[in-house]
Order: sequence, then structure tokens, then C-alpha cells
Amino acid sequence: MLDHVPVDETQFKTLLEHAERMRVMFGGIQWYGPAQVPGMPQSNLLHGEMFYSAVDFLDAIAAMRRYCSAHPNDHGLDHALIYVFDGREKGPKFHHYLWTPDLGASMQTVDYWAAVPTDYYACHAFDALMAQKKAVKVSTVVNAAFKQVRKEMGADGSDEHLKAALRTAVAGFIGTNQLIHSKRVTNFHSPSGGYTMIEHLGIYDRNPTWMS
Repeated sequence: MLDHVPVDETQFKTLLEHAERMRVMFGGIQWYGPAQVPGMPQSNLLHGEMFYSAVDFLDAIAAMRRYCSAHPNDHGLDHALIYVFDGREKGPKFHHYLWTPDLGASMQTVDYWAAVPTDYYACHAFDALMAQKKAVKVSTVVNAAFKQVRKEMGADGSDEHLKAALRTAVAGFIGTNQLIHSKRVTNFHSPSGGYTMIEHLGIYDRNPTWMS
């Protein structure tokens, strides 16, 4: 038996559904040391663990803070990423935080937009994705982004070219952004034989009450 359950970003959607179904709150922590590769802070994972008990999860956060406070010069921690899955209320909630030893008892919410490429189409595609309330078809995201792009660009560019660029941007998110989850749905009525549903877990990040 494993000593601990590692944090697996590909399972976050399933974990959030479990939290909602069981009406519970739990979370995971990933601890990182100083970057081994310049400019890549997540290049030195020390340990990652899921805590399926709210008590154990909160205790782990408190223990992390106490240890770093007691060993200010040799704790070896650069930062920690904290993930919260809260299904105790009517709808699911997901929260993502960055913690560094100098923050003490506070945590910094992670800016989901910070991981988005600066490409014009990627920015619009991501904005459209984050404006959704649930998982939707990729075509829904593309069409929503297209409306804004067309509004900004006027008559410039063909519809086909703009939508193709937006579809490429969405495809770039899938499989590279750990908080974006997609699912292929088979549908023989679709020209391609199916379609892909997509969502970013950040759409569930609202009104954090998990520490109260």
C-alpha cells in the first residue's frame, strides 16, 4: 500500500464531483523546493499528497506553516500549491492557492489567466472558456470568442480563418493546462462523429468558505 496518495491533476474533475456527491471538503498540497531550472518554479517537486479528510488537510497546512516558522533558515521549501475541493454547499467549489513561507497564515490565490499565452486568439478563447458556467462544447467556446473577435476586428479576416485560429488556441489549452478538462463525446449525428466537451475548474472558484 502506498504511504500517501499523490496529487494527480488529471483527476481533479473526478475529485470535485466526488466532493459534491459526498458533500465533503478535502484538498491536496504540492511542496516545491528552489527551482532547478531558471524561470521554471515547478521544476523541483519535493512531495505531493492528497488528504481526503478535511481535518487531515487543515492539519497538514498548519504543520507546514509551523515547520517553516520554526526553521526559517533551513526548511528547504520555496513554495507550495494548495488545491481545495469543496462540495458541502449546493454547487461544487474549487480553489487554488500559492503559499510561500513569508506569507505566514495567509495564502495567495492563483491567477488562472497568468498561464495563458499572450497570443491574441488564445486570450479571447480563454476569456470565452472562463465565461461558461459548466462544461460546454469546444464549438460553443469558439463561437463565443468569435463574436468578440469579430466585434474588435470589424470586417477584417474571413470567418473561417478566425474560427480556425480560435479552435487552434483551444486545442493548445487541452492537455497543457492542468486545470482544463476535456471529454470526447461520441455522436454519430456530428459531422466528425462526435465532439469535445471542455471546462476550466476555475469556473467553480467562487466565495471561498472552506476555512470558516
